[in-house]
Amino acid sequence: MYGRIANNFARLRPMFDQVRAADWVAKGASETYITQVDSLRLQVVAVQREMDLLSRTSSRLDTSIRALFRAQNCHRSLDSLMAGLRRYQNPSLADLIQAVAAEDNDDLAKLQEYILELAGQKEQEYLIVEKEAQRCRGMISVQPPTPPKPVRRAP
Repeated sequence: MYGRIANNFARLRPMFDQVRAADWVAKGASETYITQVDSLRLQVVAVQREMDLLSRTSSRLDTSIRALFRAQNCHRSLDSLMAGLRRYQNPSLADLIQAVAAEDNDDLAKLQEYILELAGQKEQEYLIVEKEAQRCRGMISVQPPTPPKPVRRAP
């Protein structure tokens, strides 16, 4: 699953090379589109890196959440840029990019479900550890203190 998501994002990278946001500015577009394209290029690489890390450490809740959030953020940024691409350059390219990006929706949904299951498992583990800690504290609190050992002095 993680490899498929990473590969899918890798397929987007050459498509971004076709986006000419600087030319859009001459047509009246905001200069923020230029920044968005650059940001998306970096985000795509970051998603690939996160998915690679996740494939090696999938039981880490923080890694899983970070990877999912990064991928979702990339998709949101992509939606904004595609509006500009449709208006100022090439609607067909925008459709193609969105179609490729949508191919990982099922895997991202599975990742989200996995994270929810992992969080539930971690919560159960925490409750067990907390219960055992309470039991140990209870045992310690009811035991009489051990008397200090007498100190022997040399004659």
